[in-house]
Amino acid sequence: MKSKHFFPVLILMMCISGCENVSSQYLVGQKPHAVKTEEWAGEWSQDCSGEEIIRIEVLDKDKGILRFTEVKTSPGSTMESYECYLREAGDWIFANAAIKGEADFYPVRVKNLEGRQIIVWFPDPEKFKPLVFEKKVLPGEWRGRNISLGMLKPEHLDLIMSGKEGVLFKWDEPSILIRLGKTTVPQN
Repeated sequence: MKSKHFFPVLILMMCISGCENVSSQYLVGQKPHAVKTEEWAGEWSQDCSGEEIIRIEVLDKDKGILRFTEVKTSPGSTMESYECYLREAGDWIFANAAIKGEADFYPVRVKNLEGRQIIVWFPDPEKFKPLVFEKKVLPGEWRGRNISLGMLKPEHLDLIMSGKEGVLFKWDEPSILIRLGKTTVPQN
């Protein structure tokens, strides 16, 4: 599945599509990633058209809890929202999306560039599959069409981030969100 849409739309599409996905029974990352409200809160777009906007709210800056809301400007559109938990491991930040009705979290790697852009890299199921089911170096199981990761210990996270087993994320297909103007947001 190509990453052509916004981060929340992609996460939701991953959940309902027939594609294999990587999910997790637990939050991925070693500890919460504290955020600066001014770098995350506001309105974001992938194409800057203003037709589809992602509104990010900071719910808890110390615990890195965000709410993503998809806002469509077309008539009759509905808004979708979900919470996302930012966790860190080493110098990586993982965003773990909690989708209503789903038991697992959907982790991605994210990087916020000074509040101007958010780069999102999705896990590559084809790379995770042999590590979970053949080599058994990562805990996990099948849950429907998802490769559902179990509790990741620090050594598992090190393996994921190290590249020793190849690049486990779709580096060549990032999704990039661009801030729409400099939104003034209250400090929390």
